[in-house]
Amino acid sequence: MKNIKNRLIILLGLALVLNSCQDDFLDQKNPNALPASEFWKTTGDLESGLNAVYHSFKDENCVYMTSENERSDIAYPSYLRPLNGQFEYYEQLFNNTSKLPDNKWSALYQGVFRANQVIEAYDRLKGTFANADSELVALRIYAEARALRGWYYFMLHNSFNKGSVVLFDFVPKDKTQYQKPLSSSDAVLKFYRDDLEIAKEKLLEVPLADNAPAGRFSAGACEALLGKSYLYEGNFTKAATYFKSVIDNYGYELMPNIGSNFTTQDEFNKESILEVNYTATLKADQTNNDQLLSSQLGQQIGAGGWNGSFPATWVIMKYKKDPVDMLDPKNTGLTDVYGVIKNRRYSERASYSIALADDTNPDFGYYGANTTAELAKFDKQHISYWRKYTNWDIQTKDETNTASGIRGRSGVNVRLIRLADVFLMYAECMIESSNLGEATKYINKVRKRSHVVLLGSATNPANSEFNDGKTSFDEIVYTKTTLTEHLRHTERPLELAFEGGDNRLLDLRRWGITKQRFQYLSTLRYDNYNLKANTNGTHPIRFRCVVYDTGDIPDANAVNQRIAEPELNEFVLAAANYDAERHGYLPIPLSEINANSSLYK
Repeated sequence: MKNIKNRLIILLGLALVLNSCQDDFLDQKNPNALPASEFWKTTGDLESGLNAVYHSFKDENCVYMTSENERSDIAYPSYLRPLNGQFEYYEQLFNNTSKLPDNKWSALYQGVFRANQVIEAYDRLKGTFANADSELVALRIYAEARALRGWYYFMLHNSFNKGSVVLFDFVPKDKTQYQKPLSSSDAVLKFYRDDLEIAKEKLLEVPLADNAPAGRFSAGACEALLGKSYLYEGNFTKAATYFKSVIDNYGYELMPNIGSNFTTQDEFNKESILEVNYTATLKADQTNNDQLLSSQLGQQIGAGGWNGSFPATWVIMKYKKDPVDMLDPKNTGLTDVYGVIKNRRYSERASYSIALADDTNPDFGYYGANTTAELAKFDKQHISYWRKYTNWDIQTKDETNTASGIRGRSGVNVRLIRLADVFLMYAECMIESSNLGEATKYINKVRKRSHVVLLGSATNPANSEFNDGKTSFDEIVYTKTTLTEHLRHTERPLELAFEGGDNRLLDLRRWGITKQRFQYLSTLRYDNYNLKANTNGTHPIRFRCVVYDTGDIPDANAVNQRIAEPELNEFVLAAANYDAERHGYLPIPLSEINANSSLYK
């Protein structure tokens, strides 16, 4: 918080930035030009303050997507196998001087301070506005500020120091008021739940106007976060109540196509519950490096994917083995760009989530190409890329970004919570209560959307809505143990890989299996092959880019094993270094320890 404190003290806590989520939020008077005592007078002033709170919400350091996923089992930090160099998050070597805890702490507390400004101003001004309509506008702003403060503390509580962080429910007026001790994890949990509960009730009282900018906090988002908070502490009954309310009461729906959740197409869709809004449309005074406008995700734009991080190989193999349902018409009789009729090779969620060199699914329309290998530079151990968050669907064949005018950044919104996630969390609650039929139904809702083989039997009453003669079932009788295993290590990672910031990290931690997971993954071995040149002459041999589990028989497109088994294992140092006490949560940053003399009193 040191840098934040310096800025906020100078400005008396009024560090408001007016670049924000939508053009409707822009071009307003700068409150930093006024003393705080003179600024907070109107609903317009409150709206300007709220814009600043949302601007902090856009700061990528709040979520820290790449590094937080590399702390889990879902991501690999380089294309090289074995690694060359040190990767502190993947190898569990970070400490309180690392950038991740320092930057994340700073970004989240900036959001807290900005929210407190709005909340304090509303408490002082309520009842003084000109008419009832203005009072309702102010109440809506207050509710959103409480919701956002709740989200910031939800993140702080789940990220740092076993949940014990510093609580601020006021705007500090001088340096001494920043000197506060840590609050207990229970106190922080109660604090942010109170924020979210109050925000939910007020947001239900004062719904958004029809012409309101997209991306505002909703009552449904508050309930989803409350459900997560109870899930994370193991209160499955309470969590299920919130998740079922989200499912039933807000009009959310799974999008027909899972890919609607990962590009600029269909942003703020019916599946999205909490979404960070980015844009690649720059104004004259804005630069490519403004991280509060565009996202660093999607650094390599185009058909291939981006290379800031890579899928872990076990995830790649899970995607490749996601069973495509050949009874489903969506997967058969597809015409490729050369007029050849073929069936789907990999599942839709595989193709929309990661880029595979040997993906030949013909209905993606790769700008006149037929596979990713015809476009992307799969070579030299580039086994796979993340496709999520890239604009692969609207870019030109040579990967020139014609849509935005910027390179190395993305305008794709980041969905922090979507309905499929809620379905799977609700299913987990049902498993814990031994209601396997209800759990299977909600898992299968997610699977059916991607046209993969469903769980269980066609004769199971829980599967009645899917039993249409065009759907295959795996006919496995699942127990509580086997369904839990499937949910944890197949369904959630395949549906939600590299989403939500630290979702996978928090899942592993709350299940108590992080160390065990790293140890298991470190024992796996893979074989790596070249990809043959295609018969159309549109791509040459791609070297060392097709991976198989050791012992699998490769198809005719994969030739010439290139890398010996021992070089393709992963998570060896993570397995050796991970310690739940030191690595389960981020440490309090050294900068905060040095700046706050009361921290441990």
